Amino acid sequence: MKNFLFPFVQTLVVLAIALSFYATSWFGDQFMLRAAPYDPFDPFYGEYVLLQYPDLRPEGLKNGEVYFTLKEGPDGYAVLDRVSNEPFFGAIHGTYYSDTLTAPQLEQYYVEQGTGPGLEQAEELAVTIDVAPWGAIRPVFLEARPH
Repeated sequence: MKNFLFPFVQTLVVLAIALSFYATSWFGDQFMLRAAPYDPFDPFYGEYVLLQYPDLRPEGLKNGEVYFTLKEGPDGYAVLDRVSNEPFFGAIHGTYYSDTLTAPQLEQYYVEQGTGPGLEQAEELAVTIDVAPWGAIRPVFLEARPH
């Protein structure tokens, strides 16, 4: 009986990790962010686009760890809803430094080989993300946005 217990637990852990990835989309809200690209290639992982977000510029925060939520703005793009240097439930964990707010899941978007330079030249991008109620982020789509 013990011979089957360890592989069973390992399988459950792998399934839980996979389900948590998709649970962000199942239970979360979807937002679209304005983005600006830079630096489109990594020799180890292939092409990706590093992104900056002009609408995520809070004021009056200390540099360092920051926690924030998003809401849909009047033009359909996400804007900051609540921002704090203290954690709260449902917050996205990020870093604020020199007027730039970043979150690990929002900084890089891996793209199909050959499409990175075209996205970098677009200069104005839109990123669609899913945000779970517990603060997890899952980028789902990247496209050039019309001027």
